[in-house]
Amino acid sequence: MKAKLLNVVKAIWPYGLTLIVGLYLVGILTGTIMALSKYKLTTAVHLSAVLKQLAFHPWHNDLLYLSQKNPISIIAGIGVILYTIYFALKRNSKHKAWETADTETHGSATWGNLKELSDHYFSINAKDLTTAFNKSTKAEILKSLVDREKSAKGGD
Repeated sequence: MKAKLLNVVKAIWPYGLTLIVGLYLVGILTGTIMALSKYKLTTAVHLSAVLKQLAFHPWHNDLLYLSQKNPISIIAGIGVILYTIYFALKRNSKHKAWETADTETHGSATWGNLKELSDHYFSINAKDLTTAFNKSTKAEILKSLVDREKSAKGGD
């Protein structure tokens, strides 16, 4: 039971942290926008005090914005929650797609040993090599190469 609870906590802590940090930033963003609208031209004078208040007392400000039904805070908060849910679902689907078999490989792929690799890729005899070369090269090119070789030997 304790191990299961620990596994659940390990699985959800990144999402909780993302949600907390996102809502913290929403509070700072909302407060900054509210300060800009309140102080307008004198924003530079008051902005440091406003940011300090927002950074040190985020939950107080978030609850205040929610009680005032501040649209910036509500829309941004919903956006953070939806993003966190999307992130969680996307991560789970990617995780399931990349689950490995007992061989620690993706899908049905397996690691080949040296003998299998050399038998498959490096086991070609001279006759097969000549046949493969002749099939892959055009006849005119082969004839010109042979003629050039004969003329080079004859000219020496």
